[in-house]
Amino acid sequence: MLMGLRSQFKYFISISVFLTPGLLSAEVLPTSSTKLTNNGCQLNFFHLEKGVDGKYKEGLRVSLVTDNIYQHRYVAMKADINRPLGFENINYNRAGKPTEVFSVNWRKQKEQFTYGRLMLLAGTSDRQAFDDLKKLITQDKGHFELEASKQRYRFNANATHLDDFLACEQKRTK
Repeated sequence: MLMGLRSQFKYFISISVFLTPGLLSAEVLPTSSTKLTNNGCQLNFFHLEKGVDGKYKEGLRVSLVTDNIYQHRYVAMKADINRPLGFENINYNRAGKPTEVFSVNWRKQKEQFTYGRLMLLAGTSDRQAFDDLKKLITQDKGHFELEASKQRYRFNANATHLDDFLACEQKRTK
């Protein structure tokens, strides 16, 4: 009798959770920010990682940067200080498979972080890497995945950040 009541109670709870809208929700949290000025546009994507203290920290940052004064455009990357130095290939994945392959030459900034500029694999122009990555991110509406050294990094733009960046960048090209 007691066992029957328990199973009915569990069944009732599972039905309640399933039928109650808003009780449980899964949503993709945005991990982006923008810096939009007359001098340039910047769209930052952050991959967050859970630290040993249980708090989330920035694991990898990808920034699309334009400079209106010098007409520069490039993709800057920033990682933890422990990232190995030198060249690393980075895949832009769709459905878990590489769509485009980029490369970055990681360098240390004092003992604070590791950074580099993204290039197309075997390419020489950081502008071309910017244009290709911007096109891919725009096609995927700001939700994308990069893979490097068998580690996957997922990025999700805030609903308006991508559109705001593209509008700012469009002003640069006029």
